[in-house]
Order: sequence, then structure tokens, then C-alpha cells
Amino acid sequence: MGTRCRVSYLDSRSVEHVVDVTADSLFEAAAVAVRAFREGALVEELPVPGTELRITVSPLPVEHRVRLQRVEQWAQTGTVKSPVEMLRRERVRELLGFKNETVR
Repeated sequence: MGTRCRVSYLDSRSVEHVVDVTADSLFEAAAVAVRAFREGALVEELPVPGTELRITVSPLPVEHRVRLQRVEQWAQTGTVKSPVEMLRRERVRELLGFKNETVR
């Protein structure tokens, strides 16, 4: 079902880009948002690995900040602790365009 999140970032011109997404994890929210930004018609400057993504979880206003590089690293490396985590990583890899790669 997922949780509603608002994901935003500032580009180098201090233009804030915002998208509302539904996701089952913080990293999935980041990946869904990055995909939306990449597919967006009005986004001139896409997030890069060092971009800080601000993620606000609803309905309670809890905010998280994570760099895209960290999301990519989590999706591609590390020990998978459960089948649920494996599925979440596969989903994030797919959203980021890494779907043919396996976790190292």
C-alpha cells in the first residue's frame, strides 16, 4: 500500500523541485522521486549522486535527508537481511535503472 511522501531537492540555481510519491521505504521514496524527476518535462537540472534529497513522510511531518549516492550505494551493495529487504532493494534498483544488476 505504501506511505505518502514528499521528496524535494534544490538544484544549483536554488530552484526547488518537489514531487509527491507513495513508497514502502525511505530509499524507495527517493528512487520513485528520482525516476519522476528524470521523466519530468520541466526539470532542467536532474539530481546527481551528491544531491541531497529531502523526504517528508505524511501524515505526520517527519523529514529525512539522504544523498542520492547513498540510495544508489544501498541498492547495489550490502548484506540483505530478509526477503522483504531483498524485494525492496530490487525495486529501488529497478526504479534507478539498475534492474539487471545484482546486489554485491
